[in-house]
Amino acid sequence: MGNSTMYDTAQDLKDLITDNWTLSSQPQVSFVWEERTTGFMDDRKDMILVTPTNENPQYFSLYGQDFFHEIYCTINITTFQNLDHNQDIVDEIFRIIKANIRGIKYVDLMLMSSTHNNDLYRNIYNHTISVRFRKINP
Repeated sequence: MGNSTMYDTAQDLKDLITDNWTLSSQPQVSFVWEERTTGFMDDRKDMILVTPTNENPQYFSLYGQDFFHEIYCTINITTFQNLDHNQDIVDEIFRIIKANIRGIKYVDLMLMSSTHNNDLYRNIYNHTISVRFRKINP
């Protein structure tokens, strides 16, 4: 089977977000495993957590020489200011994904789902976006 590329893809997604950000203040972008605290984060800083969730390598040529990988990642956006501010950040993530559907390190990047979780918390605004990368022979 081809090489696993889950963590490299998560790094690609993190770089894509930080390199293409256009809003005035950029949130803290990190991986879920880098955040070791429990409870609530600093209410003065927006946070985006990137998590690789699944990889599906598939054969696409004879004798297993070539692989087509589908890598799924979750982008978790948390803010504290208000719903409009959270929506601005979600819209910026959508803009970045749409502007980078095709890439150098991957075949394509697709938005798979978008879910708000605002009803779970008081004064915390949370949105989760799932994306899929497709790569050939990573």
